[in-house]
Amino acid sequence: MNDNRTERAKPGQATIWDVAQAAGVSIATVSRAFSRPGKVSAATLRRVHDAAEELGYRTETIVHHSREDDELRGLISIVVTDLENPISAQYARGVQQYCVEKNYGLMVNDTEEDTSAELAIIKRSLNHVDGVILDSTRMPDTAIRKLAQLKPVVVLNRVVPGVTSVTFDCAPSLRRAIGVFARLGHRSISYIAGPDNSWQNGVRRNTILTTCQTMGLTCRLLPCAYPLDGNAPAAFDAFMERPTTAVIAFNDAIAVEFIRFLESHGIGVPQQISVMGIDDIPMGRAITPSLSTISFPRRDMGHAAAKIVIDRLLHIAPGGGIGGADGTAGVNDDGGDAVPLHFESSFVQRDSIAAINPLIAAGIG
Repeated sequence: MNDNRTERAKPGQATIWDVAQAAGVSIATVSRAFSRPGKVSAATLRRVHDAAEELGYRTETIVHHSREDDELRGLISIVVTDLENPISAQYARGVQQYCVEKNYGLMVNDTEEDTSAELAIIKRSLNHVDGVILDSTRMPDTAIRKLAQLKPVVVLNRVVPGVTSVTFDCAPSLRRAIGVFARLGHRSISYIAGPDNSWQNGVRRNTILTTCQTMGLTCRLLPCAYPLDGNAPAAFDAFMERPTTAVIAFNDAIAVEFIRFLESHGIGVPQQISVMGIDDIPMGRAITPSLSTISFPRRDMGHAAAKIVIDRLLHIAPGGGIGGADGTAGVNDDGGDAVPLHFESSFVQRDSIAAINPLIAAGIG
């Protein structure tokens, strides 16, 4: 038993998680044993203190958990925009994986795309969790920064100045995709937008506009087609007024619906119009033609976000700041700037993209 404890952490470097593992209790129990010992049985208290002493755990590292409302609960929350969306589901699975590794509980809150209810959902859970992960949140930056003053917060799929973010770099893959369109003879591209308050929509729109301008291509911006059941018809009808030979959609779900729309109007993909999305969801691989897209490691991103939050709570990160053990992302306890953690993306070319048909191009532009 003693040997196993020694292997978990070097003296003076032990974390609250190491103590919990050695004592055979939860993280919340260890936190309570030091901050409110009257709420822990004498036998459990002795086990916790014995484990802490043997591991060389410094009890002053949890001094900021001395108040009852700051006591570690061994539970974090991920707030997703739509759990039925495979993107959100993959983020949540990645978060869950690290929670299991560290014996931490996970609360999943689904806003069901209701932006107005998002903050209320977060507030209701705030007193029950130690930290919060926000997936593709559309809350204002100021609201997120205020939340980060109350609990450790990591934002997924968006960059918020002053708050730790985990996102993916879509720009290189978009530039690569537009380069492929150009080599295949396409001179005009439409972008079907996502929500106006989506940070990713702004990044994708600006990258597409800039890249098309650099390559001498015509770029047309179409209205938001999200959610699909409300806005898609107007955006798709707008495309038909001035069609282009290539289309990039905000995400795969919109791209799939757009392909169905074109087919219902007797327009072939990719024989007449090439289409691509972003996200690489399973549906895109299953349809005919298979959807070209941009892929990124969603589960790894969720895992990284959970690691940042939990490592801070367990004091694993160097210097006690938010961040992974490699220091690649974080915000210092002294209020220093957060450093976003960026994952790479990749352009995946499938059957929905083809060389332009000169006869069709003459009629489309």
